[in-house]
Parts: sequence; structure tokens; C-alpha cells
Amino acid sequence: MDALHLNRRLVMSQEVKTRALLLQSYPFRERSRVLRLHTEHEGTLSVIALGQTAHIPPVGALLQVRLRLRPHRDLQRVAELDWDYLYRTLFHDPTRHPYLILAVEWLSRCLVAPDPSLFSWVRAQLIALDTSEKPREVVQRLFRDLLPRWGGPTLPPQATLSEIEAAYRLTFPEWRPLQSFSLLEKLTLPTYGA
Repeated sequence: MDALHLNRRLVMSQEVKTRALLLQSYPFRERSRVLRLHTEHEGTLSVIALGQTAHIPPVGALLQVRLRLRPHRDLQRVAELDWDYLYRTLFHDPTRHPYLILAVEWLSRCLVAPDPSLFSWVRAQLIALDTSEKPREVVQRLFRDLLPRWGGPTLPPQATLSEIEAAYRLTFPEWRPLQSFSLLEKLTLPTYGA
């Protein structure tokens, strides 16, 4: 009987360590946050960080997380959270930050299932966005190159962000206009040579 009870506990909860992209963050009660993460090995999850409000990085952060996963639960638990990569410019430069906001909003609509190779590629693109002198080009390349992975058309390299988003709308009928995209288009930001 004890072995059966132990097996049931093992199946009920498991601990996983994985890299993750922080897609959204919401307050929960006084000192906790609900986070929406896209993880390398578990896909997109909603998790709760109990009592860790002061330690939650900004949206768009690349993280290492240790999760306590329980099957059939909509909300999982964060056991530990740390930086995977700390951006040099994206959080602090007001001319670059809107590109990160756009990238995260776009990715939050696209990334669902676990795909370690896709996660690694997206992570590399976000790091390139942080270090590139042409962030608009990096964002354009990111979303232009992602579209064929989901059955969309292959777009030419010179496709603008507006043309790329229009192609997503044609590919995915439920696609809603990106709020951060319209904000980015209204702002007169330096294009870093673009």
C-alpha cells in the first residue's frame, strides 16, 4: 500500500528545471504574481510565484526556472527563478524597449507547444535584438522567419513589419492587431540605420 501511495505522489507532482521567456506578469494577492511563461521543455504555462513579487524580472526576461508541475492543473508553481540572460540595453534604452515589447506580444500569440530548437532560436534572436545596432531589422527577421514554421508564406527579406503582420492575419483568421505594433508605428524612434 505504501508503494502505491508513493507512486501516486510521484505521478501527481514533478519538479522541472527549464529555460523560459516571461510573456506576461500579473499581481496576485498582496505578495505574489501570476506569470505566463513559454518554457523550453513544457511549452507555455501559467505559473504562480508565491511571495516573490520583489524578485520578478520585467516582461521579456530570459529566465532559468524550477517548476513544480502537477498534471491537470491550470496554474503551476514556481519553486525558483533566476536570470538566464540579462539584457544589456533592452530594458534600459527607451529607443529599444518598444521593440522588445512588440516581440513579446507577438511571441505570446505564437508560442504554445514545447519545441527546444525553436526556443533556442527565439532566445538567440532576442539576444541579437539586445546587441544589434538595427533592432527593427532583427524584429522583422524574427517574425518573417517564424511565419513559414506555422504554415504561412515565405516573405521576401525586404518585407516591412506591416506586411509581415498582414501575412499573419491572412494565415491566422483569429489574429487580432498587435497593440504594441500600432504604438511602435506612431512613435518616431531612431531606426539605427534602417
